[in-house]
Amino acid sequence: MWLLSTARAELHSFASPEEVPDGYAVLSHVWDGEEQSFQDVQRIHRKCAKKGKNPRDFVCEKTRRCCELAESHGYKWVWIDICCIDKTSSAELSEAINSMFRYYALADICYGYLRDVPFLADVRGADAACFVGAKWFRRGWTLQELIAPKFFLFVSQSWQVLGTKADFAELIEDWSHIPAAVLRFEVSHTEYSIAQRMSWFGAGRETTRLEDEAYCLLGLFDIHMPPLYGEGRNAFRRLQEEIMKQSGDTTLFAWDDSRLNDEMQSCLFAPSPSAFRLGNIMYTPPKRVQGEDHSTHKEQASESRGEIVSDMSFSVIPHGILACIPIYKLRGDAIFGDFYWSTDRSHGRDAAVLYLEKDPHSQAGSSARPSYRICRGLSRVRWTGPRGCLNSDTGEYVVHGETVRASWQEVLIRHRPPPHRLPGQLSDPRTAFIRPMPMQLTLDSPFRFGPGHIRKFMREFAADSVYVPVAEPQSHWMTDFDVSITYIFERSSSEFIIIQVGQCQKDWLPGDDPRPAPGPIWAKASGVATLTSSLQAKEEAMKLSKDHSHDCLEDHVSRWPGLRRTFHLDVPWYHLSTMPPVILTFTPCPINPERTLIMDASLDVEE
Repeated sequence: MWLLSTARAELHSFASPEEVPDGYAVLSHVWDGEEQSFQDVQRIHRKCAKKGKNPRDFVCEKTRRCCELAESHGYKWVWIDICCIDKTSSAELSEAINSMFRYYALADICYGYLRDVPFLADVRGADAACFVGAKWFRRGWTLQELIAPKFFLFVSQSWQVLGTKADFAELIEDWSHIPAAVLRFEVSHTEYSIAQRMSWFGAGRETTRLEDEAYCLLGLFDIHMPPLYGEGRNAFRRLQEEIMKQSGDTTLFAWDDSRLNDEMQSCLFAPSPSAFRLGNIMYTPPKRVQGEDHSTHKEQASESRGEIVSDMSFSVIPHGILACIPIYKLRGDAIFGDFYWSTDRSHGRDAAVLYLEKDPHSQAGSSARPSYRICRGLSRVRWTGPRGCLNSDTGEYVVHGETVRASWQEVLIRHRPPPHRLPGQLSDPRTAFIRPMPMQLTLDSPFRFGPGHIRKFMREFAADSVYVPVAEPQSHWMTDFDVSITYIFERSSSEFIIIQVGQCQKDWLPGDDPRPAPGPIWAKASGVATLTSSLQAKEEAMKLSKDHSHDCLEDHVSRWPGLRRTFHLDVPWYHLSTMPPVILTFTPCPINPERTLIMDASLDVEE
């Protein structure tokens, strides 16, 4: 472990955090363009050693100010991630990532530097929005940096002390849903279920690298695994596999993200931590009574093992998750598994079950192990109500007067989407469906809207925005009448932007022969927003996407000044601040400028 001396900002090596004399301070911050690496600090040391100067006077302002503040508080050592990790060493980088939570937990003090927050006189009152609106609260790595340290001090952009995390515990809980009791160390974070801890990441946090969505959570679940930058979303799946190996808490599977397509929602593993939106789900297995024969809760043996199953178990095999769980079958084909979930400690475990259906893409090839996928969608987790009740003592479920009992079975459950992605396609729920339309891959395609332009527009729309694929027309340009393509972008499950582009053929009628030269390109953009029902918003968006009509005088691209037009979205007034106008711009394609236009979309955020 490398630490900076606060008096001179010189790097010193220690065997472990426990070996640092008199303790140390740490800095939690958001990286900016002026950061100095481990090698930069070493070069400064060598230069200052020759000239007899103090290196602290020549390091970047953030490092210098942090050293000065820590020294004024009586600390001789400080750890700053950007310059205390030699990232040229893969072994040292791996050790630091796996030890990060421990570094922060063992520090005497942690400074949370909010570079975009001025000094605030009333953080709990009038200035609260400015405080929780800091970029620091939206970064993935700062989650464990907030939870791990015992004494955490927030400082403003001018390094003035704002207060501790204990002072602002209730305010932070309101924004992030991290319990104030956890921030005040009244309760350990380990007392909360896996789903609850995952939900603290929330939809508002983001990381620069996709892999860091998993690596920044290692300490929160006491997991150690080697980082492999370049693996993309597979990192988060590896994290879930490691958690599953080490914990019996089945709320690992209690995630919910209605923005995803059916294939991703039907899997047992979540695609990202932001999918854990059901932050109130707890793991509440039946309590064992001392001296009681536990097999009374499971009267049926697992047929595939020929023995009594003592606990739920899960293991990864090539075709999915091999799970031994209690299965309930109702009249008809309704099947669900009981994972011992509840939403309120006062109501026992009569709260949630996960519905299953036979997996049509199963490759298991074994009739002895039924293969299932999860029935998710908007109603992925069904809560028991007046029509259903689960008795945790007898293992019976009563629905419409019918009593059914659990049958412990070894089943196969899909854990990831079927591997039929295109070459180079990312397993990222935000971009997994961004693929070029075949009709846009020809040399003479009238227009192209490439994946790079789509991803750029998604980032402008929102960090958690999703591209909703719409089936392309089963036709080819210039062979069918008035063909168009629709692109739908969604964020927060209640706001949609619909972009449509097509080729006008109104100068001729079907049946005319021969057909004239290709018609002009038209394009338009519209928006849907609601505060009431996300399902209603999606239905309205899909309805708009099916409207392929256009106004030739307004929507023909050739009539736009500079081939550019701004579309003001017709959404409710209360969404005007969050749904800015859409700008569509067309430019001649460098490959075929005479026949093809390149479309770009952006938001007019300044209006």
